[in-house]
Amino acid sequence: MEVKIHRCEHADDLREIVLSHYHLQADDLERLKKNELSDPLTCTNMELCLSILKDIREKHEKILICGDYDCDGICATAILCKAFEACQIDYGFYIPKRIEEGYGLHVDVLEKALAKGYRNIITVDNGVRAVEAMKFIRENHMRLILSDHHTFEKEDIVCDCFIHPFLADDAFYNCCGAGMALQIARCLIPDDKDIVALAALATIADSMPVIRENRNIIRKGIEFLNEGCMPALHALKNKPQDIFNMKMMSYTIIPKINSMGRLSDHVNVNNAVRYLLLKDQNAILNVARQINKINELRKEMSSDMEKIANGELQHTSFEIIAHRDFHEGIVGLVASKMASAHHRPFLILSELENEYKGSMRSVEGFDLIRYFSSFDGFERFGGHAQAAGVTIKKENLSALKHYIETHEMIYEENKTIECEWASEQAFSIQTVMEYMKLAPFGNGFEEILFYIENIQIQKKISLSNGKYYKIISSSGIEYLFFNSSLIPLIHEGMNVIAKVSLNDFRGQYHICMTVEDVIEENIYVQ
Repeated sequence: MEVKIHRCEHADDLREIVLSHYHLQADDLERLKKNELSDPLTCTNMELCLSILKDIREKHEKILICGDYDCDGICATAILCKAFEACQIDYGFYIPKRIEEGYGLHVDVLEKALAKGYRNIITVDNGVRAVEAMKFIRENHMRLILSDHHTFEKEDIVCDCFIHPFLADDAFYNCCGAGMALQIARCLIPDDKDIVALAALATIADSMPVIRENRNIIRKGIEFLNEGCMPALHALKNKPQDIFNMKMMSYTIIPKINSMGRLSDHVNVNNAVRYLLLKDQNAILNVARQINKINELRKEMSSDMEKIANGELQHTSFEIIAHRDFHEGIVGLVASKMASAHHRPFLILSELENEYKGSMRSVEGFDLIRYFSSFDGFERFGGHAQAAGVTIKKENLSALKHYIETHEMIYEENKTIECEWASEQAFSIQTVMEYMKLAPFGNGFEEILFYIENIQIQKKISLSNGKYYKIISSSGIEYLFFNSSLIPLIHEGMNVIAKVSLNDFRGQYHICMTVEDVIEENIYVQ
């Protein structure tokens, strides 16, 4: 790993460092702090979409909302349910069972919908790959509003109205499925806070770039949540006093929503949508307890699978572990944890009757899609460089292992970590507070990594029985070491790479640095 350090002329002025890092002018800082949502009517094909929905309402027809089983798809479905309910559009909704049915819009679902009198379909967070479903809809003279955000082939799309971020202007270009559902819903119920909160949750869950409209959705959604909207999401907090922010939502709320989709053999994922639509507080609390139990089950199963996987390591450069006790809905979580812990790619497979279904996770610099581009033994294979889903016949597993043994694993060049040189004097409660107002940080708008040198240790404190450490420097700044591998590197005069935040303890703010690395060599100052 190479570390490249940018040295701003004003290393003791946090505001100047921020402007330099993000290539901003002073006026841009205020613009980034605003969170007004864009005009949804500017989305391509939105007028046509609204015209179809108006026609459905006036003719007293029914429309089926077809969603997906992850947090984005669940939230997107709930958003349109709320909008259609408010506008008195006769609707139903359906999310497929992950294990039994798999992803996407299926013809058998459409056959049942048609039998129940549905002649209109709207997809959210899926649809662009449902070629057979689109053909069925056309042949049966049904109408389809296709709303999705996944990559598509233009020649595959056959629908009455296509709502997609790639067709929209720059503001909406990176929106997720719920982000696009939000634009439709805002045209129908423009002042509803719940739908914005749900879109914010989904945007965070799908790790969408925190730029353009996504920034506005996240900021506004978190603001509305902390004002008290969406009691169903409040009921999923670990503690009533917890404040909504990206980190809390990522580690607390989103896994609980996703657990409903992962364990489709234990719970009906459609109940997750019904939960988000609840208004009665007693009903909300009752269902929230059930969701928490499902999430605890998911964690127990994940932990058990990790133990099995660790016991079957082959210590190869690309680990493949298959087991009949692996749950299909959790293999991705286990693969991710194993790859992170053992620093190499993993494929975790659930053994079924005639095939394996599983998930791959990679490590920095190794592209899964590129590596397996010449392997033709998968029944299904798709994803991106760092994560992919797999279905493979049992008889082809040996061919996959042989492919890995005979094909060189090529890694891209080591990643360069870029950070900003800063003196401890640059950080005050006021300057850090102003910097934090630029949140949300995330994909596309990451937090700044600061390089701070020659730290003088005033106090060293053990946390959680030595699992973590906190250092207080002579300037009074707290340095937190959550990575256990860095603890032996703690020493007087050390240089660190860290992210800054404010710790609020009993009404008192403290400047807090979360240490990402302790640096001694490979320094390049620009």
